[in-house]
Amino acid sequence: MSRYGLLLIPGAALAVVLAVLAVGCGDDHGPMEMNGGMMSTVPPKAGVIDVHLSNWAVEPAVKTVKAGTVTFRAIHDMGHMHGGEGGDIHDLAVAKKLDDGSFKVLGQVKDLKMGDSKELTLELTPGEYELQCNAVEDLGGGKVVSHIQKGMRTAFTVTG
Repeated sequence: MSRYGLLLIPGAALAVVLAVLAVGCGDDHGPMEMNGGMMSTVPPKAGVIDVHLSNWAVEPAVKTVKAGTVTFRAIHDMGHMHGGEGGDIHDLAVAKKLDDGSFKVLGQVKDLKMGDSKELTLELTPGEYELQCNAVEDLGGGKVVSHIQKGMRTAFTVTG
């Protein structure tokens, strides 16, 4: 075998090792979150429903669960700009729909800044619910922004 052929063998072996490392080091660690200014990987916990909050949406990972203990993880997403429109903070309220069509808030986490997440655990009975952001921001100059009026609400169902 020529001297050049011998040089190709270690080069090919190195390419195989690098390919295996690249596949083995893929991004399978879950979402990145920022809490208190620090970026960290936060794997989803079993039984926890991630609820993403952004201008002007409430987006749960699932919209139907069985009755019992339910934990919501409210996440104020980083991927949106504000530009004086509000949305610097978000809340997550879990409200049950009453017979008269109104909603009763059963629990709430407040004042999530961009990148923050907080958990809320509740005992839920079968019925129709709504996940809402009830934050109201005073932007100054007489401008007040109600997040729920901007559409930050979504239906959520609990089955028996």
